[in-house]
Amino acid sequence: MSSFIGHGLVGDAIGWVMYRDRAPTKFRRSIWLGWLIVIALIPDLDYVVPILYLSANSGLRISHSLIFSATLPIFTLVSLIISGARRDRLWRSSIPLFFAGYSHIGMDLLVGVTPLPLLWPVSDRPFRLPFGLLPSAGKISLYNYYFYYNLGIELGVLLPLIGCALISRSRLSLQQKWAVRGLLLWVSAYFMHGLTD
Repeated sequence: MSSFIGHGLVGDAIGWVMYRDRAPTKFRRSIWLGWLIVIALIPDLDYVVPILYLSANSGLRISHSLIFSATLPIFTLVSLIISGARRDRLWRSSIPLFFAGYSHIGMDLLVGVTPLPLLWPVSDRPFRLPFGLLPSAGKISLYNYYFYYNLGIELGVLLPLIGCALISRSRLSLQQKWAVRGLLLWVSAYFMHGLTD
């Protein structure tokens, strides 16, 4: 599984890349970005809610299913409808909400270690990629060397990719943007390569 730091960063980046509100206040933007981070982290609720534990669900991480990951985005959209949000705002909000929710599953699949029950409750069959592009978070402990080591690799992979997405909002020329993207992709690939050694 990816780390909570990686999931939070990706949720935040989705908000920055896809935030299209014309005149947002800093407070509204902060609330929105914070909520996307919560949505990106929510599948790991099984670490703290006993009914979602592996032992309570035949060894399945049911909070890592497509349906569970869509629950909070759907709840958010329903709340926006009830509050009277316009249709165009709902459309603009729905895309980052679902991207943030499914980013968690995507990142955990890219670790390539733990099988996930993506189709639960329709099917208990777990899915796993045969390769890993992100490191496993390891046991979260202040004294676990591998937690810090893997976190460093994860940040080395993710931060350049996030930078590639955010560079589109900069004032650099098109050629400069592509040069920076090329460098950032090289850095990310370098850290991914370390996973295969």
